[in-house]
Amino acid sequence: MNPIANAPVFQAATAAAAAAAAWLNTPGKEDSEEFVVPNITESSQWAMEEAGFLDGEIQRTVRSNEDYGEYPRYGWVDITKEFFEACAELNLGELAQDMLFGLFEAMSAIEMMDPKMDVGMGYNKNDALPHTFESAVEAGVLKLDNLSNEELIGTFDALFACIVSWLEGNSMDQVLFTCLYLHQPSSIKDKSLRSFCHAIRNLIVIIKNIIIISSVNEEEDFQLYGNSSFLAAEDCQPTAVPTQLKEAEDDLVRISKTEKQPESTMAVVHRLRFMRHFYQSIFQFDCVMASAPTESSMNEIYKNLNASLELIPQIKRSIEKGIQPIPNSDSPNPIGFSPRIHDRSQPPTFPRNVKIRDRPTSIQFLEDLVHRLKYACKVVRLRDYYSALNFFIEFSKKSGQCVLSRSVLQGLFISNRRLIFGTIPIKDFLWDSVRAFNSPPVLNPKHPLASDPKIQMHLDTFFRYCISLNTFTQFIRICGFNRARQRDKLARFVDSFDSIQVEAARLDSHMTIMANEKAAEGNEAHATALKHSSQFATWVLYNCFRAMLLYLMSGFELELYSVHEFMYIYWYPHELLISFMISALTRTENNLLVQEEYAEHQSKLQGINSKNRKPKLKKNKKQQKPYRQEIVYYHALSNMCGGFYKALGALTKDGRIRQPMPKFDNEEIRFNRRFVPFATLTSPPPVSYGEFKNIREHMMRPPSSEIYAIAAKHFDQAKNVLESIQNPEQEVI
Repeated sequence: MNPIANAPVFQAATAAAAAAAAWLNTPGKEDSEEFVVPNITESSQWAMEEAGFLDGEIQRTVRSNEDYGEYPRYGWVDITKEFFEACAELNLGELAQDMLFGLFEAMSAIEMMDPKMDVGMGYNKNDALPHTFESAVEAGVLKLDNLSNEELIGTFDALFACIVSWLEGNSMDQVLFTCLYLHQPSSIKDKSLRSFCHAIRNLIVIIKNIIIISSVNEEEDFQLYGNSSFLAAEDCQPTAVPTQLKEAEDDLVRISKTEKQPESTMAVVHRLRFMRHFYQSIFQFDCVMASAPTESSMNEIYKNLNASLELIPQIKRSIEKGIQPIPNSDSPNPIGFSPRIHDRSQPPTFPRNVKIRDRPTSIQFLEDLVHRLKYACKVVRLRDYYSALNFFIEFSKKSGQCVLSRSVLQGLFISNRRLIFGTIPIKDFLWDSVRAFNSPPVLNPKHPLASDPKIQMHLDTFFRYCISLNTFTQFIRICGFNRARQRDKLARFVDSFDSIQVEAARLDSHMTIMANEKAAEGNEAHATALKHSSQFATWVLYNCFRAMLLYLMSGFELELYSVHEFMYIYWYPHELLISFMISALTRTENNLLVQEEYAEHQSKLQGINSKNRKPKLKKNKKQQKPYRQEIVYYHALSNMCGGFYKALGALTKDGRIRQPMPKFDNEEIRFNRRFVPFATLTSPPPVSYGEFKNIREHMMRPPSSEIYAIAAKHFDQAKNVLESIQNPEQEVI
């Protein structure tokens, strides 16, 4: 038995509906001018049994308990004027709250009143159905042959705009496949248009594949779903697309030579040529990500990207030569598009109102995209984790909004999670990265200790543990997401460094014990080498500090902090985090210098020719300060944070920073929530709110004028440090 059908409320409602239906079917009802409730006695009432339910006694009991006053009798009143007068009292972004109308109801009302949430938006009953490819051809509104140059230019530019809109996160059904030419390109007789549409269709498949493999996209970045039936295989294979485009180009070039004014024909040629080079570069990226980036393949990609860039200025100059969109129309082009063809095939909650980019900004986007792809190719030159991480962080700051370039970068670096650049095992990559970072002698294959089986066992255990946790490769991958998602993922990721810190400390401890054993045996050279190997924990800690600093600073970029929170946000990196980073880098540089001095001492003992040694030593001395510029940068950043921290303290003391109402505020809860991702870490040790409060109270004891002076001193020190950088145009990190 259906539990819903036997619910008392449901039974009562059904009986009421049956009674109303019976009254509406009463003869003479049509002649009545107004609704009059008849005087129905108990004996003449419709029994609930007649509504299809068995237990009439229960139903009558339920009905007798009903409160007929709860059913309102509507008398609609126009409250538009009163409503707007009441709304005038609200500030921008402020919502009215009532016992029965809270935030949930307000947001639901906003969503329901948004036109883009309406299924079939914009349709009237008298509107004709949107054209499909077949109906448009039959009606004669879709030209398949004899298109003018102006029509080809306009259609190509509209398709460029659709590609850009798709890459910005819109559904392919609502942007790309509103172009009817893409539905059946094999039916197009015009050679240029047919080859261009084949290229677009294959480009869609390749781009989707790149983004899926790289897996650094979120739902707001890119819509993977769409009507895949339109992408069914036709008579054009991906490898045949460049040939078709080249044939169409050559035909038009021959025609242009016979024309008196070939500018419009050459404008079509430039678009076909751009599509050919751009398509080849994206196709080659896909092939490289599936195998490994070789020098020849990367050179070919560079060649095609440079050729694409050379054509952009000519395309920009000829945008006005094509047919332009009709003003106030949803269609990006007067011919070949049916904007509403997929409106009713989308789910009701899907965004309905899609604004396709205009043509000039779309071409500019493609130009910027090609520049980003060229820059992403530089990652194949990097051979250590430190350089790769810096590159990914820098790329994210400059190009983090472009999902395709982020995906290409990620795919070039590590398409297979177990192989870097498709060929290097992660263990070897991390091994070389530690060696490049602080050069422990035990990782040098030429050192006698490199063949010690006991040392190798400890090293293999450590690097296998790093690989099993996937922490370092995951850090690189997080830097490939958009900026907002990076912060969200870093919050859950930072604590994974804790177990690696423990393992690195254990490895350093083993090395220290073995150094003491070697010293006891009288082997001072091996003992010294093992002492200098205590840099594994420093390497792990440095990368952990980088993740923590990225997390904190991203809050400013995303505008997540309130002004009254700035004080402890600036205090944490100034007092703790940046100091630890400077200490780690300084310790690494000092160890490199000690190793250099030890190597020089060994060279003297072995009697190496002084003429060959002196210039080499000079060169080494220059190279053994690889982190000096980064240390200088962090000193400046620490002073900037300190200056803001002290200045905010003085402003707060003067009452110039608006504080939340005490009734609704608990600073300790806010403090703990801001730093909760760091709570489980062993190093740096977690800092309680009580410690921060004591430090802040001590800082704010002097008069505000003195605190302002201290803040100004911090800013002045930061200025002096930044001015001391020798190459200010060069990226530091």
